[in-house]
Amino acid sequence: MNRRPFRPEEEDTGKFLVDVFKIALGVFIGGLAAAFAYEAILTYRAEEAMRKAAQEIKAQAARTNAEIAKQNELNQQAKEEERQHMEGLRAAQALEKRLESERRQRKEDAWARFHQPSPNCKLDSGTTACANEYMAARKRFESQYVDR
Repeated sequence: MNRRPFRPEEEDTGKFLVDVFKIALGVFIGGLAAAFAYEAILTYRAEEAMRKAAQEIKAQAARTNAEIAKQNELNQQAKEEERQHMEGLRAAQALEKRLESERRQRKEDAWARFHQPSPNCKLDSGTTACANEYMAARKRFESQYVDR
């Protein structure tokens, strides 16, 4: 057996270069496709992250608005309770004032019925005797008077 060294034929050489070119072209196109796919995936991830962030911001805003509304409602209730309390105080004060006025009027009426100045004091009430009579009558009245 006689061995011969391998030598590609001339037409095989051209075919080999075309095959290498095809492979290189396929690798280049595959690399471009991979790069575009990678860019598309990054874009999708970025959009998804922005969408999730927007949803979280909306949810946080809704929670904040709900808390503000709840606080406003509590403040409104507190103001209403304070207003009712103040109205109650005013009504109680008005009642107390009216009752005190009526009590004073009853006492003045009782005093007018109790003390009848003497005829001399009716004419001239500025004398010492009239003043003493008035003071003594007032002391007796105050010690006896009971509001009913």
